Amino acid sequence: MNITISLLQPEDLDQIVDVQSKIYSPDLHEEYSFYANRLQLAPSSCWKASDQEGRIQGYLISYPWKGDSPPALGHALQALPEAADQWFIHDCALLPSAQGKGWSKQLLRHGVQFARTCGLRWSSLVSLGQARDYWQAQGYSVVQAQAEQADHLLAYGPQSCMMRRAL
Repeated sequence: MNITISLLQPEDLDQIVDVQSKIYSPDLHEEYSFYANRLQLAPSSCWKASDQEGRIQGYLISYPWKGDSPPALGHALQALPEAADQWFIHDCALLPSAQGKGWSKQLLRHGVQFARTCGLRWSSLVSLGQARDYWQAQGYSVVQAQAEQADHLLAYGPQSCMMRRAL
C-alpha cells in the first residue's frame, strides 16, 4: 500500500481524532478543539498520511517552539512563541495497520525539511514510555527533566520523558 503525505486540512480533523482514539488510552485523548488550535497556529507543520483511497492512516502534529518545557498536554495556545528555537513534535501517530511500513519516517522527513527551512537547529518531543526506543532509533536522546518540566511531563504519563535531537 502506498501512502501520500500532505498538509493537514481543517476538514481532516474528525479523522485525526478518530485515529487518535484508536491508538491512545482515553486519558491521553485530546479534544477536536486542541487539533483545530494547533492547525490554526501551524498549518504548514501538520501533516497527514493517507492511503490510496484517501483514508487518513496517521498524522504528525508539530510546530515551532521555544524553551525547555513542552506545552501543556491538551491546552490551547494563544500563539506560537516568537523567535522559536526548535521544532516540537507534539504527536506522530499511525493506525496499527499502517505501522511498520516506514510511513512515520516519511512524516518525519517532511517535518525535518520544514524545520530546516525555518532555520531551526534542533527538535524536541515528549516520548511516552513505550515509544522511547522508536525515538532513540530516530536520533533523539533523553534529556534530563528540569523541575519546571515535571508538571507538564506528568500529564503525558508516568514513563514519559523529554527527548531532543539536532537537525
